[in-house]
Amino acid sequence: MALDSKIQGLYSNRLLELLTQIGQIAEELGLKAYVVGGFVRDLLLGKANFDIDIMVEGDAIPFATKVGQELNAECKLIERFHTAHIFLDNLTLDFSSARKEYYPHPGDLPEVSFSNIRDDLYRRDFTINALALSINSNQKFELIDLFNGELDLKEGIIKVLHSKSFLDDPTRLYRALRFADRFKFVLDSNTEYLFDKAIKLSYPSSLSTKRIAAEIEKCFKEKYPLSLLNRYRATGLLAYYHKSFKGVTRPDFSFSMVRSMTTRLRSKFPNIIESAVYWSLFLSSIPFTESQPLLNNSGLPHSVGLQTVNTLSSWQVILTKLSLANTRLEIYNILKDTCPETLALLYLKNKNKEIENKLNLYVNELYSIKPSITGKDLIEAGIEPGPQIRQILDKIIEKKLENPELNRKEELDLVGISNI
Repeated sequence: MALDSKIQGLYSNRLLELLTQIGQIAEELGLKAYVVGGFVRDLLLGKANFDIDIMVEGDAIPFATKVGQELNAECKLIERFHTAHIFLDNLTLDFSSARKEYYPHPGDLPEVSFSNIRDDLYRRDFTINALALSINSNQKFELIDLFNGELDLKEGIIKVLHSKSFLDDPTRLYRALRFADRFKFVLDSNTEYLFDKAIKLSYPSSLSTKRIAAEIEKCFKEKYPLSLLNRYRATGLLAYYHKSFKGVTRPDFSFSMVRSMTTRLRSKFPNIIESAVYWSLFLSSIPFTESQPLLNNSGLPHSVGLQTVNTLSSWQVILTKLSLANTRLEIYNILKDTCPETLALLYLKNKNKEIENKLNLYVNELYSIKPSITGKDLIEAGIEPGPQIRQILDKIIEKKLENPELNRKEELDLVGISNI
């Protein structure tokens, strides 16, 4: 079954032409090339997916290099893993070599060797992800379905490819629930039996904190993160990340406002990191003395980990201080050095209307109050660089908090300067 019409319907002709050109380059090099994974699965489901993985039977490095040259596109090679990334327009094309995997021990990362299309698809987690699309001219855009993945898609089934799947890689337990929750699919009876067996025998105990954290991070990118986290918790999978998540009790937080909250704050704080807000909310019920070392072992990007630690270490203290603040200056001084991720968590965790009003006052008004004159202006007026510059600017801000209409001349008069 050729799927070019489906590609044309979901995407532009440009993508069809691009994949055709990549297939032609593969043929020039005597290689067989395929689009694999989520792109093919979602294509059959009628959903657009711009994560395009291209697999070649052979070494992907020279192939990707040639593609990058032909397309005049940036190509990043990762020779250790025989993979590459090409950045073209708004697309990222990931290239890999067809490979066979061997797991020395359960939960270990696999040892790999070059292989063929069948072995490469067989190493994947579920039949619905073991689909490929040929881009060579003799089979152009033909579906390669060796394990009945298309039928399982139609029937709404999550099915492993072999009985040791969860033993080889217990992160597949998390992924099984993630795909089931995303597509509203169910595990087939044998997969459900193997899933329950894996939980009973504690397969996830072989996983590192970093690998489990990676699955939780993917969960945050789903449409309904809380629904999926509840499934992780109910099955016991979440407790392998931290013991406090043991049991079937629903978390005492909601993610329903995270995206709207970060969108709202981004207008004032464009650098807000949504992932750090999710992690902060997720870990806010755990004592900071436990969440900090947990985060240190989670392998998060530096900026995400840093902002999450900053937020978790301060949000409760800030809430207490805000409850006692009575003036605009007090509110400003409490929040002026607060990162936007912490502001987001304060909104999400706060249940007090008075504190919400103080947060709104800061975000909507006080945050934007700045002196008209700058440190450079003060230095040009003859004031020596040093702490006094900051003190003068703070004095101006203090007065502008009382009177936001204070103009530049009035600011200068306030600090006794008239020659700038």
